Amino acid sequence: MPALPTTVTLQRLVFSSMCVAPLCQAAPDTKAFFGNHCLECHDTETRKGGVDLEALRWAPNEKAAYDKWVKVYDVVQKGEMPPKKEDRPAADASRAFLTDLGDNLSTVDKQKIAANGRTVLRRLNREEYERTVQDLLSISLPLTAMLPADTPLYGFDTVSEGLRLSTLQMEKYLEAADAAVDAAINLGPEPAPISGHWLVKNEEGVRKNIDTPEGTLTNPNDPKSKHRQLLRELPDGAIVFFDQGYPAAQIRQVERHPAGLFRIRVSAYGFQRKGESIPMRVYGDNFKDKQLLGWFDMPADKPRVVEFVGRLRANEHLRIEPTNTGVDEKGQNVYNIGAKEFGGSGLAIQWVEVEGPLKETWPPRSMEALFGDTPITKIEEGRKNRDKRVAYEIKPEDPKASAKAVLERFATKAFRRPLEPGEADRYVKLTTDALDEQLSYLDAIRIGFRAILTAPQFLFLEEHTGKLTDYALASRLSYFLWSTMPDEELLKLATEKKLSDPQVLRGQVERMLKNERAKAFVTNFTGQWLDLRNIDATTPDKKLYPEADELLRVSMVDETEAFFTELLASNLPVTNIIHSDFAMLNSRLAAHYQIDGVDGEQIRKVTLPANSPRGGIITQASVLKVTANGTTTSPVLRGAWVMKKLLGQPPSPPPPGVGSLEPDTRGATTVREQLDKHRNSETCKGCHSKIDPPGFALESFDVIGGFRDRYRSQDKGDTATVSNTRKKRLYIKLGPAVDASGALADGAAFTGIIDFKSLLMANPQPVVRALTEKLVIYSTGAGIGFSDRPAIDAIVAKTEEQGGGLRTLVQEIVQSPLFQSK
Repeated sequence: MPALPTTVTLQRLVFSSMCVAPLCQAAPDTKAFFGNHCLECHDTETRKGGVDLEALRWAPNEKAAYDKWVKVYDVVQKGEMPPKKEDRPAADASRAFLTDLGDNLSTVDKQKIAANGRTVLRRLNREEYERTVQDLLSISLPLTAMLPADTPLYGFDTVSEGLRLSTLQMEKYLEAADAAVDAAINLGPEPAPISGHWLVKNEEGVRKNIDTPEGTLTNPNDPKSKHRQLLRELPDGAIVFFDQGYPAAQIRQVERHPAGLFRIRVSAYGFQRKGESIPMRVYGDNFKDKQLLGWFDMPADKPRVVEFVGRLRANEHLRIEPTNTGVDEKGQNVYNIGAKEFGGSGLAIQWVEVEGPLKETWPPRSMEALFGDTPITKIEEGRKNRDKRVAYEIKPEDPKASAKAVLERFATKAFRRPLEPGEADRYVKLTTDALDEQLSYLDAIRIGFRAILTAPQFLFLEEHTGKLTDYALASRLSYFLWSTMPDEELLKLATEKKLSDPQVLRGQVERMLKNERAKAFVTNFTGQWLDLRNIDATTPDKKLYPEADELLRVSMVDETEAFFTELLASNLPVTNIIHSDFAMLNSRLAAHYQIDGVDGEQIRKVTLPANSPRGGIITQASVLKVTANGTTTSPVLRGAWVMKKLLGQPPSPPPPGVGSLEPDTRGATTVREQLDKHRNSETCKGCHSKIDPPGFALESFDVIGGFRDRYRSQDKGDTATVSNTRKKRLYIKLGPAVDASGALADGAAFTGIIDFKSLLMANPQPVVRALTEKLVIYSTGAGIGFSDRPAIDAIVAKTEEQGGGLRTLVQEIVQSPLFQSK
């Protein structure tokens, strides 16, 4: 296969984008202000807090030095320096100092933008690449696992500075392109679909367990290996599964099939549940691993038929499991007494129906995506008449002319804009050269497709310094809200040069947010902004948190994504992030939050009781889990998270040599007692006065987001039970009482999370501004520079003037010069 001439081009593009012209800027006049108000503590000899202002050079080309000057500006502007206990500078002196330094910092930043734009050359990240290729080729092949991980900057993997291109990445892009094209070119016979109604009682493993008499010797060499019936057959034909492990309901009758989307129906109900529903989990299982397709609350004693569409891998069977069963109220296990005598609850499954793969046409739409209206003819496969199946082939009369038309059409779609004259010639030549070497039409044109999918015009968003063209605006908008390429309507408006019209642009944002593809925005933005991608980074200690289960973990993320979606859809004020009078719950979360009256697996909007500690984002279980380890909570970690993610005030890293707290897993001492010792030094006290309060306010929530009055202990303590969805009682030991009180750096006191949220609501602008900055970073692919601050202020002001809604904020960001310029 001919080598692709794209690698050198890609490297040149990337490295040229990193070159920044030297900046020439006179240093600000800070000598008098520093000498009068700062050097007593921050000279070379004293260096209080590790800050030496005497040695601070004006070096605008050096990022580290520039960032230090920005830090100086911020602490003076906020009144944090000089400290309040010291003599304060005169207002005129502070104003003059800030004006001079601010003008210089802005000038430096604007020079960089004038030379290179805010956003340097931005590559598609893994998620965007996969979704774009899937949409472009009309395939569903997963591709992210084939590509190296992207490097997040400023909290997001959409930032251009982190999306560098290595030799390894270029090699992996070639592999991914080959895999995608192979998946798209499918001229074989139409896969045989499956459509069936299968009784669970007819499964071989089920019959073997039920039909084998109790006490039958299962191992001739072991007289103790006597068979125990663990399943029960009911008069209506349903089979009751009492344990979520073995024997599991493996529907092996659903096994021989191609990969794709399937319509799945299951009829089941709770057995011996005393009126309570039972959560049923449905997996796709290929014996190597299993994937959760969905879970459903099944009613007691009355069959419910659930129907959903799920993606199955090739030849994958279904596995159905009950949740939280296997032990009765007396503590007896089904393995000890057998299914006939067992009085505990179980899941009764009657039948399963599967239909699919679901498709519209054959050959698949991917062929049209690649070849357009190129004729596809039918052929017959098989040596014997009874074995012959209808397949297809493409054999154009003029292969070279066909290749040129096909590749030019495909490149236009892939590059997300009209082609420049002759721009596709290099890709066409790769194919025609291969045809001259006697490769078949399909093998030759694969080379052209592969080259286009690894071309700089495809892998990078094409943006030039200054205001974006309508085509560049279409791509920036679609990757912001959909994480994929623009659709036909966006490109049509770009062609007509109407997209940049403010009213047209507002209409497109509304249309796109209502589209199903906007789920990608919610998932990818919240997944990084709130660290939801780290939900599985820790595993709750089973002894301390026995109620933690898979359904709770899944529901945690669903709640936060649904909450953000609700704010968007209803244009609710951004301040709901701090506190809301509702939550997005299902039965599993409601049980965890001890809120009554919520049934079913579906997430829905639930009005919270008066004085509920819930509401907003910081009291959601997902956030509380990702800000803790599996055993203990840390006010420092949670406080730093709140400052960085929600308040836009990331704390400085700890000074060198400052040790971390060792968690007391026994629960003998509280974290507050440990922190009191840690904060005795002046070095630590200043930072902790800001970091710790949000963390203390959240101490009423454990590592899985449950509300608590006392810590849990692995050692001694009172015994208690925890709330969960099981019939089985779960016992824990309780340690010292929780103290969730504290005071903000300005002295405002709170006694718990409700008071703390009230203090934040009294001045919500930092939260609104922080979210604005996060959305701008995510959508534009660049961090917030010093000269961007006035534009951020304008976005916040315009949003608040219109009621402060989240959708309004998105609209104002899209309308801003920050979004519409490189």
